Amino acid sequence: MISLILSACSTLEPQPVVVDLSADQQVVTDLPPDYEIEDVRRLPQDFVRYAALPTSRPLDTVCRDFLFSEFRRKYFAPWSGSKPLSNIPGAVLAMQEHARKDWYGDNKRKVPRKIRDELLANCDLEGFPSRNLMAVAIVPTSMRVLPTERPFVVTPDDFPFDVLQNAGLKINEPLRVLHLSADGIWVFAETVDANGWVPLRDIGFIQENLAAEWSRKEQVVIVKDLALIRDRQEQLALRAKVGTIVPFSGESADAYEVSVAVKSANSGVREIKVRVPKSSAKRFPLTVDRETVALIGNQLIGKPYGWGELYQGNDCSSLLRDFYLPFGIWLPRGSYNQINSGENISFSGLSTADKERLIREKGVPFLTIIYMKGHIMLYVGSEDGKPLIFHSLWSVKVKGRNGRVVKQVVGKAIVSTLTPGSELYLASGTLLEKVSSMLILSDRCGMMRR
Repeated sequence: MISLILSACSTLEPQPVVVDLSADQQVVTDLPPDYEIEDVRRLPQDFVRYAALPTSRPLDTVCRDFLFSEFRRKYFAPWSGSKPLSNIPGAVLAMQEHARKDWYGDNKRKVPRKIRDELLANCDLEGFPSRNLMAVAIVPTSMRVLPTERPFVVTPDDFPFDVLQNAGLKINEPLRVLHLSADGIWVFAETVDANGWVPLRDIGFIQENLAAEWSRKEQVVIVKDLALIRDRQEQLALRAKVGTIVPFSGESADAYEVSVAVKSANSGVREIKVRVPKSSAKRFPLTVDRETVALIGNQLIGKPYGWGELYQGNDCSSLLRDFYLPFGIWLPRGSYNQINSGENISFSGLSTADKERLIREKGVPFLTIIYMKGHIMLYVGSEDGKPLIFHSLWSVKVKGRNGRVVKQVVGKAIVSTLTPGSELYLASGTLLEKVSSMLILSDRCGMMRR
């Protein structure tokens, strides 16, 4: 997530009023809370439009197979091997540091030291980690730094930036459980690139034979965001995000039969078969083409911002991760890890005009990610010489009267230029000025060919 600093605003009309203060400075006063930046108003928020733009260097069969093989290896990593995937000393340090620092809670009061001490004690760090068990998420849930669902924020008004929120988990997502909390209510679990505390009620321990079977099977991927997965006989009903992967068992004219894990005795799981309409799912992985890009993009565009996938939303890095999941292209969690998942192209020393030129000349629409510190974006093509990006943006900061800085919330996934908010005075510069590198995901296939 990244915030831009804009100048301040004074009208309740949709368009801001710009007041000249001097020859070289402008201030905008009193923007309405639901003000839409000009890029969102001007650019179609519809992926059909951008999928129709000219593209280049499509994925060849060899590259597609390589990326899919990489995806499967990483996705199922918690069910293979015998050693933790996590940095155990780093995880312990994170718990200790978060318990030691001052935070505010959802009541906008400081979290008492007593509560923080109790949470750390519940982590039962003596002998951590004490388990090594394969597991699976049985409902959409979250990985947390400390074993609590209550938020910790830096300032009383810092919601939704809950510092305890590590990552979201989709149903059927493979896990490895490394520890149990002192009260037995939480487990410390990991994926290949994330870890944290998860309520025991939200996961189940999976037998090795079932995990091996699911790892080998063909799969179906959810392509309708928050698709309903329901089985009345089993009293199962939940919503699944785009990119949720489930084993394929069969199909009819209008539906797929897929496998879903549900709770059994002693926190284990058993497999049930559920029908999912073909309007909500496709065989996995999808081919990257105009139709599928438009399909997945339009499920995610306009989706509310969700820090660390809070409330099954998306921040900047999880938006890109969810976009690529249906195509079987792996992206790790976190913007820094994503841009460093291959050999990226540096913008160091380039002017803004040269950055735009390099993006236009080298970037491959829908296969190129663009990075600046703390924020990551998907390149979707260019119009009128300007690169266009898809990203989840929380806010822009507006400098108001007397130099006061306030947040103008965007709060959703949008298509914009690299200068969102440029109709206002951007006191800290544009995204274009700050972007530092880009990565063409198909270039990762070059490592295979060396």
